[in-house]
Amino acid sequence: MEKQIEKILIIMAMKEEAEPVIKNLGLKPIDKSEYNLDESLKLSVYSCVSSRSKTPNIFLIQNGVRRVNDHPNAKGELVYVNAVGTISAVLAAWEGMKAFNPDVVITAGTAGGVKANGAEIGDVYISSDRLRFHDRRISFGDYLYYGIGSYPCLECRSLLAKYPDKFKFGVVSTGNSLDNMEPAERFQFYSNKATVKDMEAAAIGEIAQLKGIPVVAVKSITDLIDKFKGSDEVANKPKELLKSAEEYEDTAMQFLKNLMLATERLGETIPVSYTHLRAHETP
Repeated sequence: MEKQIEKILIIMAMKEEAEPVIKNLGLKPIDKSEYNLDESLKLSVYSCVSSRSKTPNIFLIQNGVRRVNDHPNAKGELVYVNAVGTISAVLAAWEGMKAFNPDVVITAGTAGGVKANGAEIGDVYISSDRLRFHDRRISFGDYLYYGIGSYPCLECRSLLAKYPDKFKFGVVSTGNSLDNMEPAERFQFYSNKATVKDMEAAAIGEIAQLKGIPVVAVKSITDLIDKFKGSDEVANKPKELLKSAEEYEDTAMQFLKNLMLATERLGETIPVSYTHLRAHETP
């Protein structure tokens, strides 16, 4: 049975990604103890109150921070970084879905894109088809397909139809590394028919499936994963896809260069996504 979308949970990995979204949605920090959220996870949690229902109707979790162990330059001090990757995403998703019981989950953040499929720096993609893994490879029997995941996502085609200048549509594939993919990972990524490469979406998709909550990924492009080093050429032939990681433009350097632009685009488009979803019904 269809129901109106009232409550939305946004999950983001990095503080830098979340800040423009928090600002543009007018979100405020909440008292985590009111929702029995696990303090040891160091989650940063925000919400705002609906003028219609007078209750919180949007929640945002930023995965918080994690301590870096054995840092060579720490000099006895503790070093913390954003809690990126699938493990932190699962913990945030589990806590958030359990505490807030949202109607829809948005996994939002930055990502790599495939230029040969039309991706450009700063583009914002909505997930289509399924959320898959490209680095969870278990090469036998039923575990092969479990490893890939293929978790369903909410098809927001009406959002793309209404705002074709703000969004693109593409399959999102998830792995735990922000670097140039080696041939085995690259092969699985393209086998997933993916255009977008991120570090959290499929993990959140797995929890959403367990909880029976629709999920959609909204990802802003910071780097082009198929661009050859020192060239405008991209990999678009089967044999080119299996070239070594060193032959491609450095993913991490692209990410750092374009992070500010990509986060600004998230700040512009997540509020549009939120407003559109609340005006429509779940499938």
